[in-house]
Amino acid sequence: MNALIYRGPWMMPLEEIDEPAPSADQAVVAVQAVGICGSDVHGFTGSSGRRTPGIVMGHEFAGAIVSLGPAMDSYAVGDEVVVMPLYSVAEGADPYPLNRSPHRRLTGMNEHGAYAQRVAVRASQLFPKPSGLSWQRAALCEPMAVTLHAARITPIAPMQKVAVIGAGPIGLLTMLAARLKGAGTVIVTDRSPHRLELAEELGADVAINVDETDAAAAIQKMTDGGVDVTFEAVGIAPTAQQSIDATRNGGHITWIGNNARMIEVDMQSIVTREMTVRGSYGFDETDFAAAIELLASGRLNVDPLVEKIAPLEDGPEIFHSLAAGKSDLVKIILKP
Repeated sequence: MNALIYRGPWMMPLEEIDEPAPSADQAVVAVQAVGICGSDVHGFTGSSGRRTPGIVMGHEFAGAIVSLGPAMDSYAVGDEVVVMPLYSVAEGADPYPLNRSPHRRLTGMNEHGAYAQRVAVRASQLFPKPSGLSWQRAALCEPMAVTLHAARITPIAPMQKVAVIGAGPIGLLTMLAARLKGAGTVIVTDRSPHRLELAEELGADVAINVDETDAAAAIQKMTDGGVDVTFEAVGIAPTAQQSIDATRNGGHITWIGNNARMIEVDMQSIVTREMTVRGSYGFDETDFAAAIELLASGRLNVDPLVEKIAPLEDGPEIFHSLAAGKSDLVKIILKP
């Protein structure tokens, strides 16, 4: 079968590899749609150090079951499923929540993922795809779950002011998740005019271009001291500091971005202004199930995020374009 194989920084050719065979508690899924995640682009360039040469990336996906291991009696060949890429390798019951577990693993990082025609996954990773959920939206369930989790663990009172730093897929979905939780005014910052336009299309009250405006100062002024809650969805030092500067004294900051390993921020500002800074990683089974239900319901208009759908063989060119900054498309979905 065909797959994109990460061979090293800036090298991910389309190659022929062996078909996956399911173990006793696995199913092989024919991938119908897989989203390109920013973490995979960073892995492609080698900047994150979180992808190992020889791996097939791809963790935002859905498809149809084509074969089953002998212990898989809850599913049948032909069943359409959305795949949760996080799983635990703990022996017995894992005492930790899935996203906090030291035993957690990720399909597409720790084992072959979905930039391939078929992929083997565990029973615990399978969720039935509702009939009304398109393949395109099914590929958005994983990033939607990330943002639902971030909103769930962040205190947001009804009609509070919220800032979202970064208008990529996670930032834009976070904006929608914050709205669902009751956020009032929502301000989005980015340096891409195209992405800021999309943020406004999806409901942002204010969109600020950081290359044209001191975003934190503007937010402080328009909110009389800062927003109540800020979500950071980039993961580098300047945007982490922006999240602190844009938030009121005593406010809440949630970092979702996971790019730079080490950053420098103004700790004194956090301490003397009694701010709460939390990290948000991934999701648990409840968040993932909620994302599927939400996207199947049609309650949120997420379709504008998907700006390109392409065959798997276009993957190498697309990754080069994204990594080189030549493409500003928000979400691209591959159809193996």
